Parts: sequence; C-alpha cells; structure tokens
Amino acid sequence: MELDIVKALFGFYIVVVSLLRLMADNEYFRLTLMKKIWGRSRGLMIHFLSNVVLPMLFAIYFFCRGIAAMTSF
Repeated sequence: MELDIVKALFGFYIVVVSLLRLMADNEYFRLTLMKKIWGRSRGLMIHFLSNVVLPMLFAIYFFCRGIAAMTSF
C-alpha cells in the first residue's frame, strides 16, 4: 500500500476521533483549557482548526498524492 494513502487514512482517523470528542457530552481537558484561556468561541475555533481542519487538509493532500502515485505506474 502506498505510504501516502496510509498517511491519509491516519489523518481521516484523527479527524473522526477529534469530531467525536468535540461532540461528546464530557469535554476533553484540552478543549476546556483552551476555552478558559481564549474564551468560549475563540477557544472552540482554535481547537476545531488545529484538531479537525488541519488534519483533514493533510489527509486530503496525502490521499491525492497517493492516488496520483498509484496511477502513474
């Protein structure tokens, strides 16, 4: 299996875990700390960007790279 595909799958896994933690009844301690330091809306935004959006962008990038490498043979 292409290494970039594995990286993409790992990125999607991180996104799913982060979204499940974000929507859970009990808050994750880092989210609580970020909300305490930065305020509720800014803390949620920083947490969402760093734990969901950024890994999703990397996952899409590596997935596309892996597909391109597999089709170039």
